[in-house]
Amino acid sequence: MTILLLLLASIVFNTAVLVAFKYFAHFKINVFKAIIYNYGVCIALGTAMTGRAPLLSSWGEPYLPYVLALGVIFIIGFNVAAHTVRYYGLTITTILQRTSMVITVIYAILVFNESLSWLKSTAILVAIAAIITINMPFKKSAKNLSQLPTWVYLLPLSMFLVNGIIDSILFHIEASQITSSGDLVMITSIFSCAAIIGIIFGYFWKGLEFFKFEKKTLLAAIALGLPNFFSIYFLLRLLGSGLDGSIAVPLNNIGILVLASILGYFWFYERLTNYKIIGLALAIISVILFSQVI
Repeated sequence: MTILLLLLASIVFNTAVLVAFKYFAHFKINVFKAIIYNYGVCIALGTAMTGRAPLLSSWGEPYLPYVLALGVIFIIGFNVAAHTVRYYGLTITTILQRTSMVITVIYAILVFNESLSWLKSTAILVAIAAIITINMPFKKSAKNLSQLPTWVYLLPLSMFLVNGIIDSILFHIEASQITSSGDLVMITSIFSCAAIIGIIFGYFWKGLEFFKFEKKTLLAAIALGLPNFFSIYFLLRLLGSGLDGSIAVPLNNIGILVLASILGYFWFYERLTNYKIIGLALAIISVILFSQVI
């Protein structure tokens, strides 16, 4: 596949994940259980595609430490995101998730010696401005932060770091050519590790009640698991396509925000505010600037 097709596929599947979460709220889905069930869907899909048991096949492979690390961070990231949305709201959480691309950009430049021209720097800054503007205006959190534990103040930084670390690890795997690009066994192993940790966490959290079968949760997990699997697959393929990570990650994030905004307007009938219009215009400008760097 060409770089453009890989980018579009990554944007579409990552946006589909956001759409699934949008419906979770509407149908009052137990998000944590759906996340864990979704990992099961991803494992089943990956195993069917490869015909191999994921973690067993990954044992002894050079990427195993990254698989274990990502499995742990996926669960941590989910919990941090849930608490950040609770105390700071969806807007702030979305901005933190998307602007965390700065970490991957810096990592790509410092560790893999990617270039940083004034044009690329400008494109990155415009992309960040677009992300913030699209999500404006900011609404005050319903929680009075002054009356909450100290750890709550660390949530925004944690959200920013967790997402940046996940993207940086995925980029490192592809840039270092530790395995073939978009290795399906490795991807399935990541979800397997996350599922095991999530099940353990769920048991200690809810006991045997956590394993109570819920049809709507399973259906939600299928709706999430299918795009989730391919969102990671195509992101890895994009990062391994030869395109600089300091270009691929910002373009991917901007594309997701733009498509999500378009779907929000035409599908969910969300109001297209002046902020969103300005943000979308900035996003288009950043894409044009990035196209001049490629």
